[in-house]
Amino acid sequence: MTEDNLIYYGGAVKVVGEGKIGGYLVRFAGPDQPDLEGDFFSKDTDLGIESGSKIPVYYQHGYDPVFKNKRIGRATAEFQDVGVWIEAQLEMRDEYERGLLELAEAGKLGWSSGAAGHLVEREQIGKSWKIKSWPIAEASLTPTPAEPHNTAVSVKTLQEQQVKVEEPEPDTQEVEMTEEIKAPVKEYDIEALIKQAADEAVKKYQESEPEVKAGFQVDVVEDEADKALRENPFTPQDFFKAVYMAESYPSQMDKRLRPLKATGMNEATPSEGGFLVTPDIAQGIRDNMWGVGSLLSRFNPVNVSGNGLTVRVVDETSRATGSRMGGVTGYWLAEAEEKTASKPKFRNIDLKLKKVAALVYATDELLQDTTALESWINNRVPDELRFMVEDSYINGDGFGQPLGILNAGCLVSIAREATSEISANDILNMWAARYIGANDYIWLANAAIMPQLVTTTIGDQPVYMPPGGLSGSQYGSLLGRPVIETEYNPYLGTAGDLLLASPSQYVSITKGGIQAASSIHVKFVYDETAFRFVYRVDGEPLWASAVTAYDGTASISPFVALAATT
Repeated sequence: MTEDNLIYYGGAVKVVGEGKIGGYLVRFAGPDQPDLEGDFFSKDTDLGIESGSKIPVYYQHGYDPVFKNKRIGRATAEFQDVGVWIEAQLEMRDEYERGLLELAEAGKLGWSSGAAGHLVEREQIGKSWKIKSWPIAEASLTPTPAEPHNTAVSVKTLQEQQVKVEEPEPDTQEVEMTEEIKAPVKEYDIEALIKQAADEAVKKYQESEPEVKAGFQVDVVEDEADKALRENPFTPQDFFKAVYMAESYPSQMDKRLRPLKATGMNEATPSEGGFLVTPDIAQGIRDNMWGVGSLLSRFNPVNVSGNGLTVRVVDETSRATGSRMGGVTGYWLAEAEEKTASKPKFRNIDLKLKKVAALVYATDELLQDTTALESWINNRVPDELRFMVEDSYINGDGFGQPLGILNAGCLVSIAREATSEISANDILNMWAARYIGANDYIWLANAAIMPQLVTTTIGDQPVYMPPGGLSGSQYGSLLGRPVIETEYNPYLGTAGDLLLASPSQYVSITKGGIQAASSIHVKFVYDETAFRFVYRVDGEPLWASAVTAYDGTASISPFVALAATT
């Protein structure tokens, strides 16, 4: 058998919605929990795949007479503490493949992995054999029971276990199992095995927990859905056994778990997703577009591999002689005159990644019934994190978040000439206070100041005019630099309603951008899928303070704001 292809039965198939199925292809164990032949997988078994690997999916390892070697989907692997979880999208191109999904929903399919026999290695540990190498070539759906004590067998045994798929009658499409398939099932008392496994799991859990005090009960808020739970409340043993069964055998889920309230998006509350489930629905999901991310794209973060970044910068506070570069002094010397030593001054900017996150729950029913919701969550929820980061670059206080420009020590504020107005002189005074060494300045403005800008003139010439006049594009420039409207600038008359900034003088870091993950396990009792998004960033201006100009009359900075109305 060592030269033949081998298979190993994994866990039960779980339907996760919209033609997607999941389950454990491999479960990890130890030498004290081997299969019937003494074999076991461990976390360090070489499976030839890693998290994110794509695995072809077949039916009965390609030996079925109907499906033959036709691939019916691809699965994505995810390594977890208890084993290798896979999720696959069935292609469902015809009634035969759709029939497989019906079998999965009925709890009649299991997962099985295939490996080349000559590449399989075992190592004896005590009385058990650890599988050192099992290079997974494919994952298969099989009607053979997904029983944790199944062993590695030759695929030759499958030649007598083939599924017969009859041509559909006019009013039905059924996939039937032959007696050869059903025969192996009869050899096991499945209910007894399930009960035994559940009892052992509950026993081990109870032994690890402190003694349960008398009077234990499950407190719920009763409504129509809670009736079954009220009439037959859980005992501690019942509850944990039901949780175990719901995870291991979803088709046998205890009805009393269903009334437990969903804490995330669900169909019952219209604003949390119920509005999206209607008899007729347009393609996709429409939402308001706010231009989130347009500001973030102008700040080029450094992608770090660790948890932070130290940036060394020149500590300069004045352009006066003897202060440039923090203390370097140049001299005009006569012949043979002694030179005077000087030295520059430096400082460190220590950036440490801060974390902003979003967690969204959605019931399995909502994900199945609402067109494009999962895609919308994955594409649009990250915009909330981008909004938070963009806002922090302008308004952040530096505590648990980046230090924003408006709270930075280097910000120069220019007093405005008139209350709650913006004049041409205000704009020119802001421009005069800029650091002239940068060439990437942008104007950031609250939309409320636009009427002021459009009507501001010098003589009879407009200061700001969109290209092509008022009938043209709404985006123009001031003194040759683009004007960008944002939600983050304060309202007209507040400090920072108009801000001149050089993004190159703001240093920021990130680690791989926005990280997204989803899991059906976090809230499996509630039939919910969790979507988690994490964005790790930090940032602050390169300047610790404004710099006194060479002539000593003004302060200059790459960040200049119009002051509040006095």
